[in-house]
Amino acid sequence: MLLSLEDARTPTHIGALLVLEGAPLLDASGHLRLEELRLRLERRLQRAPVLRKVLYRPGPFLGSPLWVDDATFAVERHILHAEIPAPGGEAQLLRLVEKLLSTLLERSKPLWELWFLTGLESGRIAVLVKLHHSIADGRAALRIFNALCDLAPDAAEPEEAPWSPRPPPSPGRLFVDNLAVKGAALARGVRRLAHPVVLARSVASGGRTLVRSLRESQRAPRTSLNAPIGVSRRLAVMRMGLAEARDAAHARGAKVNDVMLALIAEGTRALLLHRGEPVEGVALVTSVAVSLRPPGDTGDLGNKTGQILVSLPMDLPEPEACLAAIAASTRAMKKRELAANSEHVIAWVGMSGLLRFLARRQHMMNFFESDLVGPPVPLYLLGARILEVTIANNLGGTVGLSFAILSYAGQLNLSVCADGERFPDLPVLAAEMERCWARLSRRHEPVEEGPSLFAP
Repeated sequence: MLLSLEDARTPTHIGALLVLEGAPLLDASGHLRLEELRLRLERRLQRAPVLRKVLYRPGPFLGSPLWVDDATFAVERHILHAEIPAPGGEAQLLRLVEKLLSTLLERSKPLWELWFLTGLESGRIAVLVKLHHSIADGRAALRIFNALCDLAPDAAEPEEAPWSPRPPPSPGRLFVDNLAVKGAALARGVRRLAHPVVLARSVASGGRTLVRSLRESQRAPRTSLNAPIGVSRRLAVMRMGLAEARDAAHARGAKVNDVMLALIAEGTRALLLHRGEPVEGVALVTSVAVSLRPPGDTGDLGNKTGQILVSLPMDLPEPEACLAAIAASTRAMKKRELAANSEHVIAWVGMSGLLRFLARRQHMMNFFESDLVGPPVPLYLLGARILEVTIANNLGGTVGLSFAILSYAGQLNLSVCADGERFPDLPVLAAEMERCWARLSRRHEPVEEGPSLFAP
């Protein structure tokens, strides 16, 4: 379904930007040991076999596309290197990452790339991972990430295991399997017809869900934030301590994600005011990603994400009041029910071939938000300590603004991904979020969180 949404303007991959210690990845002359790093990472792919799978489209009457082993897999097509322009600060790093995120992943090969980005003035090395959202949602992507990393710098290397790609199923097997799937679907339909009361309730429930979704679409205000997106991207990153964010939330009877939503609300409010747009009586709507995986789920990868729609007030200039309103709203929601229902509606729309058409014309939401809990302890990639991790969400349709929150080793990063053409004023939003965080964390002025990761 996500693949059907994708075109040149709407890549549906997600990005993870890591900053690592540089020395363990460099040779004696200070150059990246790229070939060695490729070989070492290739050994780790046995822990994440999905990274060797490619999308295979059978012929007519042979069923839906499926993931199969890539018989032509070559690690050098996936693990790549680029140089950060001088002077090698955070601004130059983000501009390069924006450019790399703007390009589609090739469907003729497994849908991921890992870029080593050298040239940071601090001597550290950045790594950008691009992973298609059809392969993994946030929680599944974290499992892949953990599989490639170690808990210690001197962890034992995985034993080299020969890999032979399994051929795709034969046309005969696919034809029989497709008949079985269609037959099972037909049998389910017949059973439902035999129980008209249950069928009527199911249809009514789906209808109510669709009506509720349409009502939500009328609630999302039309602002300059929403328009068909272009190909370029713009990024901004905000950092804070996880313990500090928890303290700020719990002191007000809220959750950490409520605090993040309050920062987002105040930032977008400042952006609307900067653009001369009204905020009085306005409540923007954000789609908050909700995992539909049961607790402890370690099953298949893939994307199992629903959504809830949360209204964010634009007419509360005080962060405290904004946070209180958002916390009260999120407490009142039946998240699991709404998320599951939204998944069914979106799945139906996707199967009916309307998803891309509707995405470019939707008025249900103004922007996206997702919140992920990452590893609580430092991890190491090929012996280099990972100092921080930032997520870059994808955009889609008329949604040109997306926020992602990830905790890692005691740090919380809030990243903003925006359409580069429509958001040249993104720094206005980012600066207001910083100012509001200073207020909520009981500071009078924004302060540095510590030494920069990007400067010597």
